[in-house]
Amino acid sequence: MILTIFSGLYELIAGANPAVPEYDEEVYQTVGQITLIIVSAVVLIFYLFLGRWKPIFHKLGHWIFTLILTMCASFAIAFISAKDIIGEIDSYMYRFCLMNAVLAVIIFIMLSIVIKPISVFSKRTPF
Repeated sequence: MILTIFSGLYELIAGANPAVPEYDEEVYQTVGQITLIIVSAVVLIFYLFLGRWKPIFHKLGHWIFTLILTMCASFAIAFISAKDIIGEIDSYMYRFCLMNAVLAVIIFIMLSIVIKPISVFSKRTPF
């Protein structure tokens, strides 16, 4: 069930690529699951570990840095996974990687809203 969600979501935001069926068969599911796990782990680390450890990680700058770091990591994950499965770099791959980074930002913000009340020092980060 969740695998078809990733295929539909990536085809909706990045457009379909019928010339390379491996995207639909392998890349979307692999990248979607890894991105979801990485973003969830980073948000949990930021709010539950760093947000409870010391009162210095509650600033907006730290949150933005973590968001940019997550965005870069999700772009790299999508690029490396797609290149390993497809074998060659095409223009669609860059668009797919960029859309994966945008999706990671959206997931990061949504999870931040849900998890931030649990944090001790980062309850009001970012808003």
